[in-house]
Amino acid sequence: GQTVQRIMVNHHVEKAKRECVVWAIALLSNGTVVSADSFGRVQFWDWAQGTLAESHTVSTSAALSLAVSEKEDSIIVGTSTGATYQLQLLSVTLDGQEKRWVRTKPFQFHSHDVRAVAHSPTALISGGLDAQLVIRPLMEKLQKKGYDAALRKFTFPHRRLVSCARKARLLLFQFSQYLELWRLGSTEETGKDGEVLSLCRMPEHLVQLKSKGPEHIYCSCVSPCGTWVGYSTASRFQLYRVRCDGDGVSLRKVPKVPKLLPPAYQLQFSANSDSLFVASARGSVHVFQLLEPGGCKHLHTLRPPSGCSEAVYLLAPSADGHWLAAVSGDWAIHIYNLKCFKHHCMVPTYNCAVSALAIHPSTNNLVIAYSDQQLLEFCIPEKQYTSWSRAVQSRGLHRAWLERDSPITHITFNPKNPAHILLHDTYLLCVLDKSLPLPDDSTLLMNQSTLKQLPEMARKRQLHAFKICKKFQ
Repeated sequence: GQTVQRIMVNHHVEKAKRECVVWAIALLSNGTVVSADSFGRVQFWDWAQGTLAESHTVSTSAALSLAVSEKEDSIIVGTSTGATYQLQLLSVTLDGQEKRWVRTKPFQFHSHDVRAVAHSPTALISGGLDAQLVIRPLMEKLQKKGYDAALRKFTFPHRRLVSCARKARLLLFQFSQYLELWRLGSTEETGKDGEVLSLCRMPEHLVQLKSKGPEHIYCSCVSPCGTWVGYSTASRFQLYRVRCDGDGVSLRKVPKVPKLLPPAYQLQFSANSDSLFVASARGSVHVFQLLEPGGCKHLHTLRPPSGCSEAVYLLAPSADGHWLAAVSGDWAIHIYNLKCFKHHCMVPTYNCAVSALAIHPSTNNLVIAYSDQQLLEFCIPEKQYTSWSRAVQSRGLHRAWLERDSPITHITFNPKNPAHILLHDTYLLCVLDKSLPLPDDSTLLMNQSTLKQLPEMARKRQLHAFKICKKFQ
């Protein structure tokens, strides 16, 4: 091919001391080229003549991205300050024959570069380096107020970056290129609901483990006993033995770890810390036996009977070491029997992705949270949904619960009350009490503060299954 037109954007800058970089372009149906550049300008060019038709300086920083509406009468622009701007094609005369592009709406929803934007018929969508996806509705395009009219923010990633060694009271925090191991603080005080208790022992940073090379850490985990730490990048899987001697902590890399096809998409230790489950990118789960004083060997590879090649991204072992649930990229949930290393069953397929799952330690019921906020409970031994789960599907969950934007990322259980399911997302912690009735849409979902003000008899009448707390934000 050959160059048919060349436009020099720097020619229109007086005494430019730095080079102008064009970060984004769009081509309109009338032959107009739209450019966004490092000088914060959105410019409109006549493609045939190579001349500048309009120029708008939307920001003092770089304009990094742009998107055009389907009708080509609106443009969204993302900048390096985290701000997004809207330009609209508006009439400048009463008869509407002459139209010009006008910057109409600035929005500041991001803290870092807005590298990606999209324009739907009813909303402006932006994605920033702050790991947030923001949907800003265009109110003039909506017929009525409701779910679609709300500003919505989605924080990524939708997966756990913190793992807990419950027996050792340790937390492992995953960052892009290093891990941090902390010991939890403790208190000897008791108090009333809402009170902040002083600590007799402060949280303690024990060790930082850096990953070699430029690759980001994809997944990590600490064993329940706190003596094993594993992580995986795109090309390497590493396993370490942790030893706590008084106030000191030492890490020793486990030599000769069996080589597998990387990367590992999820790591999970068994409840007794004797085994490690490694989710592969090809639909299988590798089972490792952990050896004293610090070694491991490959025991078995669990594969779904369908031969699915989608990556496994979630794992949930049972507390008794009998079962393992694995979720693959095709949203299928496979249950494996770890006593004989065979496929046990598959949970009926649901039309949404699984965001979290866990197996109840006393009933071996699998609790599943989906990306559309639905909650289901599957009895593994009986290979069917439980009666509580059928009641949820029949009655439906509260509308306010279903309209949440942030998916559940972790599920666990109250060891002192088998009826309690603990769930959390980015913004809330929820205790789901299966012994209480499900709320309907006419009742208040977050009613904890209201219940405190009622007499005991009235409080009992208004109790429902969901107890939600957002105080930790």
